[in-house]
Amino acid sequence: MKKNTKNALKKSIFIAFLIIIVTIVFSIVVRYDVEGEVSLPYSLEKILIVSKVSTSNNEDPANLWNISLEEDNDVYLYITKTDEESTDTIQSITLENFRVTNESAIGEPIIYRPTGDLSNLYDLSEQNYLGSSITYKGAKVDTLKTLEVRNEGGTIGFRASLEKLGNYVSNNYDEEIVYDGNLLTKAGISLENIQFSVAFDLLITLNNNVTFKGTINLDFPNNDIITNPESNYEITDFSDVVFKRV
Repeated sequence: MKKNTKNALKKSIFIAFLIIIVTIVFSIVVRYDVEGEVSLPYSLEKILIVSKVSTSNNEDPANLWNISLEEDNDVYLYITKTDEESTDTIQSITLENFRVTNESAIGEPIIYRPTGDLSNLYDLSEQNYLGSSITYKGAKVDTLKTLEVRNEGGTIGFRASLEKLGNYVSNNYDEEIVYDGNLLTKAGISLENIQFSVAFDLLITLNNNVTFKGTINLDFPNNDIITNPESNYEITDFSDVVFKRV
């Protein structure tokens, strides 16, 4: 009788211990799923978004002015080293799985990679990277044109454009054309018409082949694009971005 009681007690203690272990492991997994990595050797320090309206004049013998309109958002991501004692360097940084999460009322969203120098970064860009990826390789210095990022922290970028917004047509000889966001208003295009959102995954791979991945959501364009020829907006709060090892 005593032996059976003793065995039952041992069994109960074992089951209780097992439940505690499973609970602890489950709590750790859930917490990691919510919070991700607590400390990263490299992290996203800032995102700068430069929004502007781009134009091109069309040959149109019937009208004095015939101007095609599009809206461009140049996105710069600043990656910084957070652990100065770490010897790990950046092997590559990939932007992948671009997708439109909120569609605009008009226009066609396009994602471009840099193809030129700083004065004309996207003049030669043609491929649309929606649903695709852009990879920057670790190097000694940042070179956006060749998709290289400083291996101890640097800057990468892409452009999110909204093309085929329409044309502004005018035959007013007294009109002074200013090539900025006011042309949208003149063409009957409101800010609400061109608001859209893009999400993508940011992957930071270190020289030890460890990769950290987080998902970023961005809204375009900046609210004052109608009144400013070029509108700058900085994001420094990334509390909603969870990085995990992959």
